[in-house]
Amino acid sequence: MATNVSEPVARMYALALLEIGRERGIVGKVHEGLMLLAEAWKDTGFKDFFTSPRLNKDDKAKALTLALQGKVAPEFLNFVLLLVKKRREAIFDNIVGAFEKYRDEAENRVHAYVEAGSPFNEAEKEALKQSLRQASGGKDVVLHYEDQPELLGGARVRLGDLVVDTTLKRRLSVLARKLA
Repeated sequence: MATNVSEPVARMYALALLEIGRERGIVGKVHEGLMLLAEAWKDTGFKDFFTSPRLNKDDKAKALTLALQGKVAPEFLNFVLLLVKKRREAIFDNIVGAFEKYRDEAENRVHAYVEAGSPFNEAEKEALKQSLRQASGGKDVVLHYEDQPELLGGARVRLGDLVVDTTLKRRLSVLARKLA
């Protein structure tokens, strides 16, 4: 599998952005700026504009300043302008991912992904969240829950590298292999 060569660079930028946010007490504001730009990134026209190497850096910086000034923290705007100056716009999505990871680590938070074969009520979701909190060493758990009736019951839970699959679909598959 080929390694994404931009990943180390994206991690460096993300870590620097997080440190600036922490030093100035504006991590939340920096995150808001990232999410605003990440939402714009989904638009092909914006992404093409933002990542185009053909556009003059100064013109692009002026346009971004006009679009973002007053809507994002000045430190975040400076960060975006630095990306433009260094021609690192194309790794923006990698920076967002790395920033999220570093922020979660700094704030003692993990994400758990749950696919349920039958719907969980709120009490069951909360109980699962508490169990996952214990399993993660007391970290805050952000639960990403999705109903998936095709799993036929039970649930599949992923917390980092740990996957627990108690779905009926999986159990039937295991039983079928044993009978074959």
